[in-house]
Amino acid sequence: MDYVGNYDLRLLGRVIGETSHTVVLFTANRPPRVGEYVLIEYDGEDFALGIVEMSRIGNPLLTNRMLRPEVISRAESFGVEKHEYMIGQARLLSWLNTLIRERKVEAPRYPPKPMARVFEASGKILRKIFSLNNDGAWIRLGVLANHPDVPFYVNINTIISRHLAILAITGAGKSNTVAVLTRRMVDELGGTVLIIDMHSEYEGVADNVNIVKPKINPSKLSLYEYYRLLNLEPKASKQRLYFRRAYTFARYVTLKRPEEFFDVLISELEFYVNKGKYREVRNGNIVSIEFSSRDRSPVIDLLNKLYDLRDRYWGTILTPTAPMELTSVIKPGYANVVQLGSFDEEVADVITSHYLRRVLDERKRFRISGGSEGYPVALLTVIEEAHILVPKDRSTLTKEVASRIAREGRKFGVGLCLVSQRPKNVDDNALSQTNNKIILRLVEPSDQRYVQAASETLSDELLGLLPSLNVGEAVVLGLMTPLPAVVKIDRAKGKIEGGDVKALEEWRRWRSRSDRDLYDDLGI
Repeated sequence: MDYVGNYDLRLLGRVIGETSHTVVLFTANRPPRVGEYVLIEYDGEDFALGIVEMSRIGNPLLTNRMLRPEVISRAESFGVEKHEYMIGQARLLSWLNTLIRERKVEAPRYPPKPMARVFEASGKILRKIFSLNNDGAWIRLGVLANHPDVPFYVNINTIISRHLAILAITGAGKSNTVAVLTRRMVDELGGTVLIIDMHSEYEGVADNVNIVKPKINPSKLSLYEYYRLLNLEPKASKQRLYFRRAYTFARYVTLKRPEEFFDVLISELEFYVNKGKYREVRNGNIVSIEFSSRDRSPVIDLLNKLYDLRDRYWGTILTPTAPMELTSVIKPGYANVVQLGSFDEEVADVITSHYLRRVLDERKRFRISGGSEGYPVALLTVIEEAHILVPKDRSTLTKEVASRIAREGRKFGVGLCLVSQRPKNVDDNALSQTNNKIILRLVEPSDQRYVQAASETLSDELLGLLPSLNVGEAVVLGLMTPLPAVVKIDRAKGKIEGGDVKALEEWRRWRSRSDRDLYDDLGI
């Protein structure tokens, strides 16, 4: 009790009913606030810290059977409000002394006694629990929603090693949350973040920001990324076969001049069509092999698809002069924002998977080479609209790479952050491996259940809190925080275009412009 003896504790109530080592009921002298912290006394020797999960007010004289308004009015004149009772339910989280002295969670293994006193957790005590550690790996996310004088921090090392999901309905504050985390990682800690920006809304996310206009050297695209761009489905087996042959051949002959890769790829398929042969490299020698005339038609179709791809994306996505070194594209120490607002989902999938694949491969090279090769710093990869790029019910290239990062990324310093307003449509395997969660307002019951199934510490009571959260409030769970918390997230600095379009403003602006044009025409 030495840590609380120096503080004036305010009695909130007493434990009632049958207790357990995980949950207690208590009467209260005021309505307990869901998400606030309380101290439960144990035999006058120690305290357990708990979080309020449920709050109720009742009156035994006003039952559910009293349906007539005139009866309620008469009861009011008799002073029945004196019989009101207030009850809270708290989940026991840890011994208080262990939290403060050793900065670790140790859950009680036996219950408190009925009639044990329940106190409000003061701001001073909570600041000791949630205070910054000395290792420098903590950044501020916001304040405790029920204790606005207590700042709340999260651990960056744990976010990158154990991954993160930011989930909420549209307009609840997802983009703001991403912006707060990114700015403080990058501008305060010198960290590196890669944001897959599906709606081009993060241009002002940090002072050190690098806007990435997707330009990929064609020689760096993988075989399956070309399949996706060319819309070569698995059933197009002939076209996949001949493209693989041309791709492999072009890789070999342009090994020292990668800027020629795409031209060689096209010329090789033209050779197939004109000669009825394909070429391979065997034992260092180029050999020509005839193929069936029946295959000429699908090869012609394949060549036309490649022409179309060149016409659509040459000089934009496909750029032979694009930097080969990953550090020239994704700059260490910056918020690197890949703007995908002008691309459809298929192209966005290819671009996203391409950068994620290269990041993971380069970080592996860095570790294996002892730091002499590869990408030199750990980073967090943020995937906006994860329900589109990492969907539950279909295959995408991004989903495959994101799953690899979820499994392997922690060993190589690649963190994954999934952001979505449709959690139930996000791949459950990837979502369940995000051990940290920032869950803002969620209304849809199926979304809530899906998130709970992917979370180890989201109780039914905290789940029930999600629909009533205000904009910018979140339930924060996982190893990145000392304890589960209801947090009011800070407002991000800079310009983040995450809100809805204001139609009336645009109409008025256009009308004003039209009126000015009319006046100019009239010489007024």
